[in-house]
Amino acid sequence: MQFMKMLIVLFLLAGVTNVPVRAQALIEGSIEADVPFAFIVKETSLPAGKYTFIRLDQTNPLVLEIRSATGHKVVMFEAENAQIAQIPRHPELVFNKVGEQYFLSQIWADDTDIGYQLPKTKAEERLEASGMKSEHRSILAKMFKKTKNTN
Repeated sequence: MQFMKMLIVLFLLAGVTNVPVRAQALIEGSIEADVPFAFIVKETSLPAGKYTFIRLDQTNPLVLEIRSATGHKVVMFEAENAQIAQIPRHPELVFNKVGEQYFLSQIWADDTDIGYQLPKTKAEERLEASGMKSEHRSILAKMFKKTKNTN
């Protein structure tokens, strides 16, 4: 009986530890995108332009960073795991457009069905509460994987 309990515990732990591994969409690289409109991430307004998305460290896979191509704009933010029914064919960013403002909503890589969902900002919630309709807009991105040194 003790052996069965141990097997059940190991099975449950394997299932729990499998989630973070699958959630690590940006573990081996970055996503780059040219965003054609100004948008908001974590209460921070960013102008249209080229941006790179990376995970900050291995210990917390849900803390991400967005950096402008010039390096002048950097925002660290926390996201939640999101899952999609089918692995995307291309990396993409999904924005919620509410009124005339865009809010980064999701980040998807092309090598996993696990991506990132950003919580709604206070501004986004206010606009939606005022009756403005929300629509989704996706833009294609590029995935860059780190290469391992063979030294």
